[in-house]
Amino acid sequence: MAILRNRDLSLEVQYRAFERGWVEYAIWVRWKDEPVINDAILKRRGPYWGKRPKGAFLASQEQECGILPLLRKVLETNQADYWEPLDPDILLAIYPDDGFPFLPSRWQQLYDRPDLGEKFEAEEKERRAKPRRPDDLMELMLSVDIYNLDGCDAYSASGLCFRLYRRPVPSSLSSTANSGPSMF
Repeated sequence: MAILRNRDLSLEVQYRAFERGWVEYAIWVRWKDEPVINDAILKRRGPYWGKRPKGAFLASQEQECGILPLLRKVLETNQADYWEPLDPDILLAIYPDDGFPFLPSRWQQLYDRPDLGEKFEAEEKERRAKPRRPDDLMELMLSVDIYNLDGCDAYSASGLCFRLYRRPVPSSLSSTANSGPSMF
């Protein structure tokens, strides 16, 4: 099981079974440890969907675990990557050092205290020269196909999207900002 958390929002991935060569996953998005999805709208018909845990999305793949190796690979290489099982129930993408919407910000900084700006630049340069740390910027997006929902009979590439975002707080600002617990 893996739990990725940013403050009270978390993504939980649990291995449910390994049957007939398939790894089965239950995946929850939680707020304060409670599922955010209304369980009544999730598909429950048939043996596969009927054993769904309360508030969980289901996914399965015909190979070894793909989620934990994805996390390790992104942390080691600092390159964006994603995991999608053969049946496209979900897509889990991780973007290091880049935040959605992956475009330059429209906001313009009007003033930066010189003493903090220089210190932040030095910290940023030092941070980039080292391996990934738990407080580095990380964007994680989970896309869930509507095929997980009751009444949907086919994959559609449309669905729900959840975002976990972790921005580092420079040590020069850490006494004035609450960064919350680390996601990784």
